[in-house]
Amino acid sequence: MMPERFNEMPSNPMERDKYIPDTFRILGKRGTRRIDGFRKASGTAVYTRDIILPGMLYAKWLTCPYPNAKIISLDTQRAEELPGVRAILRYDDPEVYGRRIPTLQGGEEDILAGYAYFQGQQVGAVVAADTEEIADEALKLLRVTWEKRPFILEAREALEPGAPLTRPEWRPKSNLMPLFFQPTDTFRFGDVEKGFKEADRIIEFKARRRYHGCSDAEPVSGITRWEGECAELWLHHQHPYEHKWMMNMWFGSPMSKVKINAPYNGAMFGGWNWIDYSMVPQYVSALLAKRTRKPVKWIFDRRDDFTFGSLDAMESEFKVGFKEDGTITAVKIKTYFENLSFEAGLHFVENTKIPNVESQTLVAQVNKGPVHAIRCEQLPPAFAAIHVFNHVAAELEMDPIQLALKNDGAEGEDIVKLEDFKRKHGFPLRDSLRECVEAGKKAIGWDEKWHAPGAHKLPNGKMHGMSFIWDHEWDDNRGAGAAGLMIQQDGSVSIIALRSDVGVNAESTYCQIVAEELGMRPEDVFLRQQDDVHLPLMTPDGSCNLTTNGYVMKKVAKRAKKKLLELATTTVHMIERDVPPAFPDMNPEDLDIKDSIIYVKKDPSIKKTVAEVVKDVKGSFMQKHEYGAIQNTTHEPIYAWAWHRQGRLGKEPGRQRLCRQAHFCEVEVDPETGEVEVTKVVNVNDVGKAMSPETVEGQQYGGTYMGIGRNRSEEYIWDPKTGVLLNGNLVDYKFASMRDVGPIETVIVETSLGLGPYGSVGIGEDVATDTTNLLQGAVYNAIGKWVDDGPITPKKVLEALGKA
Repeated sequence: MMPERFNEMPSNPMERDKYIPDTFRILGKRGTRRIDGFRKASGTAVYTRDIILPGMLYAKWLTCPYPNAKIISLDTQRAEELPGVRAILRYDDPEVYGRRIPTLQGGEEDILAGYAYFQGQQVGAVVAADTEEIADEALKLLRVTWEKRPFILEAREALEPGAPLTRPEWRPKSNLMPLFFQPTDTFRFGDVEKGFKEADRIIEFKARRRYHGCSDAEPVSGITRWEGECAELWLHHQHPYEHKWMMNMWFGSPMSKVKINAPYNGAMFGGWNWIDYSMVPQYVSALLAKRTRKPVKWIFDRRDDFTFGSLDAMESEFKVGFKEDGTITAVKIKTYFENLSFEAGLHFVENTKIPNVESQTLVAQVNKGPVHAIRCEQLPPAFAAIHVFNHVAAELEMDPIQLALKNDGAEGEDIVKLEDFKRKHGFPLRDSLRECVEAGKKAIGWDEKWHAPGAHKLPNGKMHGMSFIWDHEWDDNRGAGAAGLMIQQDGSVSIIALRSDVGVNAESTYCQIVAEELGMRPEDVFLRQQDDVHLPLMTPDGSCNLTTNGYVMKKVAKRAKKKLLELATTTVHMIERDVPPAFPDMNPEDLDIKDSIIYVKKDPSIKKTVAEVVKDVKGSFMQKHEYGAIQNTTHEPIYAWAWHRQGRLGKEPGRQRLCRQAHFCEVEVDPETGEVEVTKVVNVNDVGKAMSPETVEGQQYGGTYMGIGRNRSEEYIWDPKTGVLLNGNLVDYKFASMRDVGPIETVIVETSLGLGPYGSVGIGEDVATDTTNLLQGAVYNAIGKWVDDGPITPKKVLEALGKA
């Protein structure tokens, strides 16, 4: 039997979970039923938007019609006189005027500003009324005088000398914005000038990613209710537990007196949860609920949801040096971002052997909505890496797969360094990228179909194109989580934890981990994560949360199993009588559990179900403490809890990201219309260990639709004369549907090279991130011209062909 070394993640973040069984009973098996499946499929699942409380009021915001404006005067009298209006909170109310509140992201945000920095911003006034309709009517009765100010929509323009200030109250001297997670505006690794001198060729090009975003399937909302000094919140948010802390900071409410409800969230993808402003509406509803002594539900409509964008609104200038054999010697990038940034050169260091990288980041505040990670986290570095590899491969007329393999590595060194790291830390000596590449090539028929740019015209008159891109998995494992576990009197198991459910089926996987480690049947383990049990799991805000929470589940299950086997071999002192052990003359190590049955290892015919073992000690029993006291207790007999924390963002010194991903696609480009048809996509992801294969495939499918949609059609459109957002709705903002992408083939690679439990890594975010840039190479392969301004629209294709 394999020794159970490192059953729990050690404090050294470069170590890993070295106890990986040869076989699994449950994890990795297909057909496990989703614990939320019936409720969601039957339409009985309750979302925040569905909740109606007795006497509840509805709060809605005034929105600014201009991209940069300030309120000069506000007359609310007519709105206040409208029957059904219960309260109006104004920007000049003494309780909110000039006040900014700390937020989850560590910054500050206006509670209710008297100025706006983008058209559609919620400012000035909030109406609380008996119905949504009355609130809408009251907003129309507000009389507002605005001071319209100059606005800027483009980053380069905002950074020009003498440019008007885009956010004068926030940054009164400059439109240049401090960087996100970066101490300086220039990231350097190695010496790029030295790298250019060593290069045989140097190319320069530009690429751009237009401002885009997303709207959750369920528009955001929330509820606050006060009962004396106790507050109860219903949240459409991916960080529910942190609202306890916010209520303490805002109102001084003890966290113990704040109850959180986390109903189902309709397909959330980040974004809203990360921007500072996302915490403000709940404060406003809490304030209005205090004043009216009624529950207050704040509501954003669909247009309100289109207030934020993705953090890859960027325009980059590239200079790349490389040798004739494909070895890239230097990459230099200068990038202009709109409103927020994420270092664009990061992936060159994390998963290539490119020795010299320099990336300058300039972030301009423009009069568009706030941006953050939406449906992805690392779009800027993925954008940069994919474009560099695409252009170098094209310049050398080289198979892009060979270029990728040639430059695979980490921190400026080749794959040999990765192999040394694997040996040192006990990883299998497997080449993740090569395995992903070979699987993807076979699935799409790369060797038979790939061709020189513009060389394959199909019988239907369209041009055929192929592309390949690659990256590492987001193996950051950051964050912390806590959970409890209770074995009930009937032998069923309850996981006790609070977490937002955003539809990615992580909760079912947590049950599988507990069942695997505890020895239970999957159907005997359940998690209802909506309840406030004061044990918060890692929030669903990245690829890392499954691995972090996976360790929590593994720990808590092992502790519960230890207690359960001790109970099975120990006399329990009840008030009425002593209950003999279920397995007399046995020690815990003599027993094991499988399929919810406890059995003797040497003679499995001697067995009892978990229910039989725990049922006799239900209710009151005597518990002897270490200090000798005897206590009557009515607690359930088996309870355990666990906590786990991982390093921030996976940037610990010396740590390597070993799992890779690769994506392939075929397109047909109509040279007469410019239309790009995506005929097939193949996703290959090395997730280390696929604990739930169907969930992995769901991320691959969903990520593909998101990425292809952004690559083809997703873009916010503003009127350049007025600064008004023209397509803030689901009719004019085009998401990809099933008819916009051909067959999607998903391939799962399992190398055990991850730092998560069982050698796993997360997969959420990364497919959507990389496939956002998948079509550039395919369109170039089809027509022999670059369209590096995303999204790739028919007009841009025709312009590249000289036909527009």
